[in-house]
Amino acid sequence: MAELTPLVEAWIRYADDDWQDSQILASAGGNPRSICFHLQQCIEKLFKAELMRLQSPVPKTHNLKELSDLLQQADAGWSAASIDLNRLSLAAVDFRYPDPSEPEPDIDLPLIQSIAADLRGRLLVRLEARP
Repeated sequence: MAELTPLVEAWIRYADDDWQDSQILASAGGNPRSICFHLQQCIEKLFKAELMRLQSPVPKTHNLKELSDLLQQADAGWSAASIDLNRLSLAAVDFRYPDPSEPEPDIDLPLIQSIAADLRGRLLVRLEARP
């Protein structure tokens, strides 16, 4: 396995900060959109850390599906369900911007938290970090 460089370790720490923020907000009854934002940011940063560890190009994108596809290209052993990646992205990004022509979105927070926890655990195992 490739060594964790200081930059990869920094991405993991920043991802952990987002994870901790999501947990604090959730335990305090925080806004689901804010919780989902931090969950998505955590997963995005872990994808980027793993791509860096594998010495793959890391695009400036927030698209989890794109990052997952790049990881799968770098390592055929990786897979993640597109529907889960899209649910997490939708809850974190699209729902953050109001649209007066649309009703307030209903976020299934337990589902989003479950998806994020699964992805986080799998990526941390790959990064040989703590789950």
